[in-house]
Amino acid sequence: MGPAGGRTAAAWISRQALRRGLLGSSRFWFAAFVATSAVKLVRRAAGPREPITVLSEQLEPSTGIEIRNVEPDDG
Repeated sequence: MGPAGGRTAAAWISRQALRRGLLGSSRFWFAAFVATSAVKLVRRAAGPREPITVLSEQLEPSTGIEIRNVEPDDG
């Protein structure tokens, strides 16, 4: 289980950096804000990533495929 609210660690760091560094007075968190912002800009400039093919199969005539999402047991 991740951080509260299901957020990732990167989102938490980014939020803390904005709050404590840009809006607050912490130099450490301001540096973290600059770093996370730079990473976001580089990713945006790089453009969308190519989708990854996970499975590829040839279907014969009169065959089909069923895609289901099954929740794991908690036991």
